[in-house]
Amino acid sequence: MITPTDTGGNPHTLHEYDNDLSHLYGLLLEVTDLLIYQFEQAMQAMDYGDAELAQKVISRQKKLKHYESKIDDGVLSVIARHCPVANDLRLVLSVSKISAEFSKIGDEICEFARLVTVLFDPNTSDPNEKLLADIVKMGGLVKAILDKLMVVFENRDSKQAYALLQCDQLCENELQEGIKHQLAYVLHDARMIRRALDIMQMMKILERCAEHCRVIAEHAVYMLDGVDIRHGGLLRQQTSGRNSV
Repeated sequence: MITPTDTGGNPHTLHEYDNDLSHLYGLLLEVTDLLIYQFEQAMQAMDYGDAELAQKVISRQKKLKHYESKIDDGVLSVIARHCPVANDLRLVLSVSKISAEFSKIGDEICEFARLVTVLFDPNTSDPNEKLLADIVKMGGLVKAILDKLMVVFENRDSKQAYALLQCDQLCENELQEGIKHQLAYVLHDARMIRRALDIMQMMKILERCAEHCRVIAEHAVYMLDGVDIRHGGLLRQQTSGRNSV
């Protein structure tokens, strides 16, 4: 339960304040769950070559956008009605920023699903499974990252958030390896160029998803611990700690 910082007001007003903050945080959990479901469905569509399922992922993007609007409205309502300060204000602002990053991930998933429909167009042959192996591997990494973010929010566990600060680097490394593999296939068979370009674009989408997850982890650390580690803040904190020893 979130407890408002200012405890000197009317008990009824404070109860409403507490409910509004809890509702806002609950929306964050809901949108995280929906985003994970969207990602799972997009990867399943690719695994089974299911263009119809991919289209459902694209259509469901409207629901994610609706959540973003609900969170924005909730943030404005809390600020206007309760004028939060200290920890409460940090929570409200962080939820708003995290929601914006989730919206970006949702857009990336939607584009990923669109490319699935391109790869498995009924008028063309299905892509070689070897070409898809790199996407499957990167997709597994991103799914694990999203699951850990859910743990961060459900348990308010900043340690898990810190553990995700390098997650984008792992996907960047896989992206570079995947590009090498795709180029090797193209050199072996020039007819695969179009397929390889689409697949490399899908891998880049997954890499960008990981980047957004890293930014979300930074906002989560700030929300839970009050430590701003963006723009080298973590390095400054570590350096300060060593100098004080």
